[in-house]
Amino acid sequence: MTSRRLLTLSIAAILAIVIGLWLATRQAGSGGGEPEALYPKLKEQLDSLTAVRIYKAGDALAVQLQKQNDDWTVSERSNYPADESKLSKLVLAIAEAKPYEQKTSKPEQYPSLGVEDTSKADASGIRIELVGPAEPVNLIVGRSGPGTDSHYVRRAGEAQSWLIDEHIDTSSTPEAWLRKNIIDVSADRIHSATVTHEGAKPYTAIKTSRADANFKVEKLPKGKKLKYDSVANTFATALSAFTLSDVRPASEFESIEPTDTATFKTFDGLVVSLKGWTRDDKHYVALEPTFDSALAERFKIPTAPEEKSKGEGEGGAKKDDAQASGEGSDAKTEDKKDEAESAKKPSVEEEAKQAAERVAGWVYEIPQYKYESLFKPLDQLVE
Repeated sequence: MTSRRLLTLSIAAILAIVIGLWLATRQAGSGGGEPEALYPKLKEQLDSLTAVRIYKAGDALAVQLQKQNDDWTVSERSNYPADESKLSKLVLAIAEAKPYEQKTSKPEQYPSLGVEDTSKADASGIRIELVGPAEPVNLIVGRSGPGTDSHYVRRAGEAQSWLIDEHIDTSSTPEAWLRKNIIDVSADRIHSATVTHEGAKPYTAIKTSRADANFKVEKLPKGKKLKYDSVANTFATALSAFTLSDVRPASEFESIEPTDTATFKTFDGLVVSLKGWTRDDKHYVALEPTFDSALAERFKIPTAPEEKSKGEGEGGAKKDDAQASGEGSDAKTEDKKDEAESAKKPSVEEEAKQAAERVAGWVYEIPQYKYESLFKPLDQLVE
């Protein structure tokens, strides 16, 4: 055997050993094959979940998500509703996580993965505790692994750490777990906005009909005109996809006069009154939705009467050729679908009632740009 041939075989043997060792480290379960879930019985026990607690360095409780009746709330925010979709993703990720690569079991190496005990003052990971399931869950979650769907973790109390095949949400502030949506009013619905900014005289930006391209500003100051025709159109989207950054109980603002006020009205009768505060460089609003039946009636879109089918009134001897041949059935099907969708939507009166119940007793922190779109000073619109 030539020396070159011997060298080639040696290299091949070494590679085989290396690959074998690498594969062995990826077998989390005994006996090889598909690794067992990190918490094998958890998925079957999720209905018993009553709380999720997230701890940071020093074992400080950062967030508690608690089930009250059938709703999940954030304890640190006076039990404001939690983002249940976000919570569901977190819990399912833990329940479905499989350890597919064995990592260090040496405490001195834990910090490199972020899986050191959270009792340490400088711990970089978090600890997630699930309360309720019979299978205890107490998981230290460290750094993200390679790719987008992996994380380094260690079950609290165990020496062995793992790379798992799931991304775990490590959000550890209460506001990150709040239900963000407040209200959503589409731009085509907005009829007018009346704004009072920091004690100045109120002004109204308005569309007199749905067909208007731009909002006009009523009773402009003498000698002033709009900077350009569409300058007030930002009011159309001021209540669109309206979300919070944080939330406070309204009782904290009871004795504080609002800095700004605004009232938005829609063509279909929804009225949203707002109070605004600026405190410590943060911006807060309180909402009061109501329904104005007179406004809705004023701009009510008349319903077109159904067309009589051809042949009606002529003895019924003939039917429309399209009907007779089945043509037009697709359009009728679409009409029925539209009617079904409309039937699912609450009336505007019900929409206002539901929104009022949702926001009652709360003041919302919102981004500065959103605040300024609600309470825009008149001098930003005119020249």
